[in-house]
Amino acid sequence: MNGGSMTTLSRVSMAAAAALLMGLSPAAAADLGGNCCADLEERVAELEATTARKGNRKVSLTISGQISQQLMFWDDGFQSDMYVTSPTSSASRWRMTGSAKISPEITAGFLYEFEAFGSSSSSVNQRMGSGIAGLPSATANSGQTFGDDGGASHTNLREALAWIEHTRLGRVTIGHGSSAANNIILIDLSGKGMAASNDVRLHSAGFVIAQGNGSYSGATWGNFFQGGSGDWLNERNEHIAYRTPTIAGFTLGASFGEDNYWDAALRYAGEFNGIRIAGGIGYSVRSEYDGPAGDLVCTTNCDKRLKQLAGSLSIRHMPTGLFFTGAAGERDMENDETTVGDTTFTYDFSSRFYYLSGGIARNFLGIGDTVLYGEYSEWRGAAQDLAIATNGVGGGTFIGSSADKLQHWGVGIVQHVDAAAMEFWLSYKNYSLDSAQFSAVRGAEDLHLITAGTRIRF
Repeated sequence: MNGGSMTTLSRVSMAAAAALLMGLSPAAAADLGGNCCADLEERVAELEATTARKGNRKVSLTISGQISQQLMFWDDGFQSDMYVTSPTSSASRWRMTGSAKISPEITAGFLYEFEAFGSSSSSVNQRMGSGIAGLPSATANSGQTFGDDGGASHTNLREALAWIEHTRLGRVTIGHGSSAANNIILIDLSGKGMAASNDVRLHSAGFVIAQGNGSYSGATWGNFFQGGSGDWLNERNEHIAYRTPTIAGFTLGASFGEDNYWDAALRYAGEFNGIRIAGGIGYSVRSEYDGPAGDLVCTTNCDKRLKQLAGSLSIRHMPTGLFFTGAAGERDMENDETTVGDTTFTYDFSSRFYYLSGGIARNFLGIGDTVLYGEYSEWRGAAQDLAIATNGVGGGTFIGSSADKLQHWGVGIVQHVDAAAMEFWLSYKNYSLDSAQFSAVRGAEDLHLITAGTRIRF
């Protein structure tokens, strides 16, 4: 009986509810949906008005970059100071990348990257000019940057490249940026890169060499790392390049660029039984030097040619974190013309370097890898194509020789913080030079550098 009464009551209630709903006007139903979302729509409109947008919906867009800064304490044997600099090994920058699928096998894309920073670690040096005893004048060191403002407020277009890639045929790239062999000596799996680069001159190239008699030469440490031939990183220039698909960990690339530059590079990356390996080797030729800008007819260095073979290899045992990194290179300069006084010499010469580092990278603290490392490098004969006015060396001229030997060693620690995409580091570096050009002034003083800094990526 009770069950029958409940059933009848339920039927009556349901019928009343249905009648009520059917009696609602369309306007009332619409109000119920619209009023609840008005505030949300207004907020979405505000967000759209203040958010960076793409030009179209077909090409993806990613904005990323980093900020890197460091304290640099230096001592050149005569004076010392502390600067705030931007590490040239990986300076502050931002980039835009994107791609779009043309077909299941064909993709097109782009890379646009700018570098912008204050004082560069490879440009700063001792403060020169009036008021500092024993330092040469700016006139005696024309072309050099001075003090802690070297490279201040500097901007640089690193990459402006468009590419198209077929999954089986490879990638073709055109524009301004890294050639096939660019950065071939920088391959490193350790994670120590902000504190120590395989290209050692990035940390100290601008510093003037102090002499044993308490005076300064007109030569910089960068002169003995690279001479007048440019750095060992190959080219970032206007070019067209081709790169194969990755086959068994290997990729082969080649590029042809402005100033009759061309290069080719073979790279590898793989892992076996917990051992990660990465390496590469590149060969490049640059053969257009053409004298002063604006000349329609070549008058000097018309047959000058620079050939370079360089590479690097890095190995890391992932379970233990032990790692080893090495890099090396050799250059042959042909038909170089250097003027000393009123005489112009034409000659060939070679220069070379090697770099070694090792250590351990482990997540000891649970926040990211802690990298402990030591490093050593040796650079020979790089300054043979230079003739620089100096104070009291070689009768007012400076010419490097094949016997010149620049040595560097260092130690350091890098702490990665994975949760913030961040690194902190502390490093020490020592630079020493053995050159007959300084024998008359009791040799060259060692340069000591201590750096402490941070990088955060976005």
